[in-house]
Amino acid sequence: MENTKKQTKKRAVNIPGNEVGKQRYDIYRYATVWVETALRQGYNLEAITLIESLISDRLESRLSQLLGQDFSYKTLGGLIITIKDKETDEKLRALVLNDLDPWRNDRNSAMHEMVKLADGDTKTWQDRMDALVPVANRGYEIYRKIATRVRGLKKFIHKNGF
Repeated sequence: MENTKKQTKKRAVNIPGNEVGKQRYDIYRYATVWVETALRQGYNLEAITLIESLISDRLESRLSQLLGQDFSYKTLGGLIITIKDKETDEKLRALVLNDLDPWRNDRNSAMHEMVKLADGDTKTWQDRMDALVPVANRGYEIYRKIATRVRGLKKFIHKNGF
């Protein structure tokens, strides 16, 4: 029998004794090593995919904390819209709107248009592969900035009891 109820995934929450923090740390550590390896070896589509997942997770974490409710498994576009409307930290908001949102458009082209051929398009496969390099590198730079800012905001909130 087929399950007709849609199962909603919920973000794991780190609480004392549940090991979620350690597990998330390990996943992040391995993911960032994998991204760096992919970037060095020219596997830019793979790097872009992981970078988006890392960025989305950081923004979901921030929004869950900021809004006091679970904010899990959202699209990057949806996260950006929510940050635009709800984010109280101007530095993070500017980073998301000025850096991440334009990168998202480049990411969409990279991920969804690699094999599509528009009328008059003369780009070769190699041209398309070469165009991925700055998208992947810029995405990783944006991820590091977002992760640093979100980490700083979390520490501030925990330290000051908000």
